[in-house]
Amino acid sequence: MEKAIKILEDLSSECINERTRYQFSKMIEQSEKYKKGRIDALTWINEIIFYFIQKEKNFIGEFKLHIKDQKDILSVIRDGDYKKALYDQLNEIEVKLNDRTSNR
Repeated sequence: MEKAIKILEDLSSECINERTRYQFSKMIEQSEKYKKGRIDALTWINEIIFYFIQKEKNFIGEFKLHIKDQKDILSVIRDGDYKKALYDQLNEIEVKLNDRTSNR
């Protein structure tokens, strides 16, 4: 996950640099319409990158919600070793997840 975010952040930086070059460089020998098209495309790409970075950052929260939902569903199971084992495993995963995400 972090690798994907890093790739997207690097692409975003490249888009910003390229957009700046097309906006302000007098050395580019293209029509104004061409430059505008490149600038608009780079702006759009950067907005999409931002969307996917935010989406990826929300994956952990969504995963935690699924674990909580699963624990809620388990409430209908009759108490016993099986139910206890399910809860214990889900709780263990929650602890590991919280430990790993709180260190970042």
